[in-house]
Amino acid sequence: MLRVLGMGWALPSTELDNEFLYREVGLERGPDWVSSRLGIEKRYSVLSKEYILETKNRDPGQAILHARMRGETPVTLGAAAARRALEKAGVTPAEVSWVVANNDTPFETIPSTASLIAKALGIGSGPHCDVNSACSSFARQMKLLADTRPEALPEVVLCVQTSAYTVRTDYAAGSVDGYIWGDGAAAEVVSARRPGKLRVEPMIFETRPEGAEEIVIDSAGHFAQNGAAVREFSIRKTCEMFEAIAQEKGLYAESVYTVAHQANYVMQDSILGHLGLPAERHLRNVREQGNIAAAGCPSVIAQNWDCLVPGDQLVYAVLGSGLSWGAGFVEVLA
Repeated sequence: MLRVLGMGWALPSTELDNEFLYREVGLERGPDWVSSRLGIEKRYSVLSKEYILETKNRDPGQAILHARMRGETPVTLGAAAARRALEKAGVTPAEVSWVVANNDTPFETIPSTASLIAKALGIGSGPHCDVNSACSSFARQMKLLADTRPEALPEVVLCVQTSAYTVRTDYAAGSVDGYIWGDGAAAEVVSARRPGKLRVEPMIFETRPEGAEEIVIDSAGHFAQNGAAVREFSIRKTCEMFEAIAQEKGLYAESVYTVAHQANYVMQDSILGHLGLPAERHLRNVREQGNIAAAGCPSVIAQNWDCLVPGDQLVYAVLGSGLSWGAGFVEVLA
């Protein structure tokens, strides 16, 4: 049985609201368009406002250097989220035997983000590695741990999802992505041996390689996607995953919490409408912090950690580049 002992999250310091992006940066689509199409009001960046205003982030390589100079990177965000998770779990870095990390926007080709986060936290030797499937990485990591033989699984595993998509975002006038992306991280302390607050049953993870080029970040370029195709696929596949798990577990909409990939508030409303899910039981944060990729879904759970009580049930479903998708069932224990 896979248990989560603690969860954490982190955001960088620069807040970007819609008025700033529209009136100062000069994105053509205004706040009314953003509200009706995305439902995102603000997001956070490792870049400064001054840098975005001056450069429109024409060169992602220079953006990486700027973020490093400011001391905010995917590694620092991941380490901050991990510290919160460890504190919540009552676990010290010395007790962690394996760090598994995701990072869609690494500033370093090598070493792994997992190794850098382990070093930042003072974690000792272990089979630390990156396991990345873009925005679905939380589901991929949970499924990996659940599929590992219990006797082969270290007693304490730290999972981290982190990224800084704004360093790969084009802020030219015609850009839509400037309104979508934010930076952030999430982390989970996981064990199959120790008691924890959440019991996690990862149930789905699949990929469709023929859609691999629908969402791309070139090694030296900006984020790019086939927006219409990805939106349709995401809504349909999320509905399918929620329905499949509800049927297998005998769940009812009014008695379970749901968490989807935090890509777009309006898309989530569409999913709720398709399935007849109550909005008050759908947990989300995309309106307040934008799309922070793989960290979006687990950061929602982390931010609601203290509100979840024994007996609560939750279903998560996430989508990512690849194309990839995954989902699972969570039960709050005593």
